[in-house]
Amino acid sequence: MRSLRIAVTVAIALAFAMFALASRAVATDIYSASFDKYGTGTLSGQLAWTGVAGTWAVSGAMNAPQIAANVIGAGVDPGVSPVGGNGRMVRICTERFLNGRTKAWLDLANSGKWPAASAGGNGVLETRVKLYIPSGQALASTFGVMISRSSFETSGGFLVSAQTGAISLLNSGYAPTNRVATGASVALDAWNDFVYRWTVATGLGELKVNGVSVATHTTTLFGGIYASNLFSTTDATPGTLNAFGYFDDFSVAAVAPSVPCAADFNQDATRDALDLAVLLGGWGTSSGDANGDGTTDALDLAVLLGGWGACPVSRDPNRGQA
Repeated sequence: MRSLRIAVTVAIALAFAMFALASRAVATDIYSASFDKYGTGTLSGQLAWTGVAGTWAVSGAMNAPQIAANVIGAGVDPGVSPVGGNGRMVRICTERFLNGRTKAWLDLANSGKWPAASAGGNGVLETRVKLYIPSGQALASTFGVMISRSSFETSGGFLVSAQTGAISLLNSGYAPTNRVATGASVALDAWNDFVYRWTVATGLGELKVNGVSVATHTTTLFGGIYASNLFSTTDATPGTLNAFGYFDDFSVAAVAPSVPCAADFNQDATRDALDLAVLLGGWGTSSGDANGDGTTDALDLAVLLGGWGACPVSRDPNRGQA
C-alpha cells in the first residue's frame, strides 16, 4: 500500500504539471478583425484581404449599383448596426443575375500565415464570424463561410438561408447538391455567432452556432488551405433583385486536433470517480491502461487526473459524442 500511495502522489504531481502545460496551449491566430479599423468602401485590398472581392456573374459587374463586398459603418443601412452598435462591418451583396455569387477571401496560402500558424500539429482551421441576415428579402439566397482548397475548389463551410434562417453545411462545393441540411436554424434580424472547425488532413468538420454544436460532417475534398471566404450565393433565374448579408468579428486560427477521451473507461463522456475505481482496480494489469503502454500505473493515473471532468467534444462524427 505504501508503494501505491507513493505512486498516487507522484501521479498527482505529474497531472498538475501536465495540466499547467495544457493550459498554456492556445490556438494560433492567423487573422482577427472587427473591421472597425478598416476604411469604408471595397473590402478587397484592405489589410489581409488579398483576394478579389466581387461578383462571379458573367458580366463581371453587379447588376445594381452596389459594391459586392464592402465595409460600412453604423447608420448606413437602417436597422443594421455593427456588433456592439459602433464601428464597422462588412456587407455582402448578391444578385439575381446570371446566378450571381459573391465572395471575399482571406488568402491564407499566399500570405504564408497558414503554414506558420499550423506548424506543430495545429491542423484544424477554425473560422469564427458573426452574421446578420435581414428578414423579408425577396431574393432567395444564402450567406456564410466557405473554406477553399484552391482558387476553384471548395472543401467545406456553411450557409444560412436568407428566407428561413436554415443552416446547411458545404461538402466539396457550394451548389444546392453540395449542401447538407443540419436541421438547425437561426433567427433573422439578429447577430448570430458561428464557429466552423475543419480538420485539414481528414475533412472532419464541426459547426457551432451561438455556442452550441449543431452538426458534424466529413468533406470529400480535404488537404491544403487556400482561403477562408465570406460568401453568398443565389441560384435564381435572371432578374434585377439583390440580397444583403452582414459580417462582423471575423477571425481565423489554427488549433490542435482534439484527442480521444483517454481514461474515460466507462465511456460516459466524463472522467470521474467511476473511472478512478476502474483504474485502481486494474493496477498492474492492462484493464486500466489510459496511455496505451499496456500497463496500469502512475502514468495512467496522471492521465486521468489531468483530464478530470467532462471530456472534450469529439471532432469525429463517427464517435457519436455530443
